[in-house]
Amino acid sequence: MPTHHSDLYHSGPYELGCGTDLVLGHDELSRRLEREQREKADAQIHLQRLSAEVQQLRAQRDEALRALELSNQNAMFQLAKAAEEKDGEAGQHMRRIGVIAGMIAEAIGCSEHFCELICDAAQLHDIGKIGIHESILSKPGALTIDEWKLVREHSRIGAGILSAFRSPVMDLAAEISMSHHEHYCGAGYPLGLAGEAIPLAGRIVGLADFFDSLTMDRCYRKAMSDEQALAMIAERRGEQFDPRLVDAFLRIADQVILARDSINEIEAICDLPDIHGDWWMAF
Repeated sequence: MPTHHSDLYHSGPYELGCGTDLVLGHDELSRRLEREQREKADAQIHLQRLSAEVQQLRAQRDEALRALELSNQNAMFQLAKAAEEKDGEAGQHMRRIGVIAGMIAEAIGCSEHFCELICDAAQLHDIGKIGIHESILSKPGALTIDEWKLVREHSRIGAGILSAFRSPVMDLAAEISMSHHEHYCGAGYPLGLAGEAIPLAGRIVGLADFFDSLTMDRCYRKAMSDEQALAMIAERRGEQFDPRLVDAFLRIADQVILARDSINEIEAICDLPDIHGDWWMAF
């Protein structure tokens, strides 16, 4: 019996100690969980701040890149104008080509974005002529074989200049510079590409350039009539030009002629600002 009481006596404090340990353990666990939750909340706040800073830095970077892109594009437009002046033009040709190319692209169902892009990029198609001596470009008579070989190099020169600047407009302009003298049948230059291998933008600008060049006075010949130029385009369907583009061009020929004449009339009165973006609103 004493032993029994002794066991009861000693068991009380032991059981109380276990309960205290459990309570203390629960409190410590609660404190640990609260601390971890606070640390997690602090980490989330810090992460949100870092994310906001990264977004702000990205926005500043994008703004700087856009400004640089616009600066490069403006510089290339000025260089293209200088090249045109060497070839007896004063900016009208590049503006006309931009608008006509956009109209052709729209006529075959290209997206609004592509129409805007090609309107800008097409204006740089002859920038490579900056590397051709003025005495050749402005020569009133026929070119020699060697002179003609030099003139043909303007496609590669232009592509080389434009490819140094990476942007959607510059990339497309470089492609156009290299490909706008290729012929659908493969007889063009500088690569002798044929059919669908010729980039669409190059095919479009090649057609626009052909019509505009024929219907404007040049140092070596007088302008042809619109009717003559349209007849020549129809004759070259499937040979020099993409049949689909020829069909679309002939459908909108009246609008193209109106746009061309409008540019010339405005240019005769005042300096026409560079056409960017909403090209279809120009007329």
